Amino acid sequence: MSQPLGKTIQIFLPDGNPRGVKIAEFTSRTVKAILVPRAQLDFACGRPELKAVGLYFLVGETEDGDLPTLYLGEAEDCVDRIKQQNKSKDWWNAAIVCVSKTADFTKAHVKYLEWFCYEEAVAAGRSNYPRRFQPSLTFLNR
Repeated sequence: MSQPLGKTIQIFLPDGNPRGVKIAEFTSRTVKAILVPRAQLDFACGRPELKAVGLYFLVGETEDGDLPTLYLGEAEDCVDRIKQQNKSKDWWNAAIVCVSKTADFTKAHVKYLEWFCYEEAVAAGRSNYPRRFQPSLTFLNR
């Protein structure tokens, strides 16, 4: 039996607050994830990482308290899209945004990632979804 390979995760706290915005990345990968508490949305929107093509997750508590609510989306500019979601959805507490460290994500990349993450989330059965939503991969058939 082989030993699992170790990984290094770096977590940057832009304002030094461990309960605030967190930027995490595997040092050997080209993707980074940014955790944005809703209360710090204005601060987070000033971060250059969020002004990119990316995949985002909105996470919040359900009314019945059973499972967390999860919304998946993709955006060409994550700042603009999360600001729109902030105005139209009141249930979420945090956003997690995944972007490329090398700014190489395209719309097709994030549409695929949205579909893939949705399929994995449904299969895991650990979240509720605020709307009937299923991303499609029809754009790949063009």
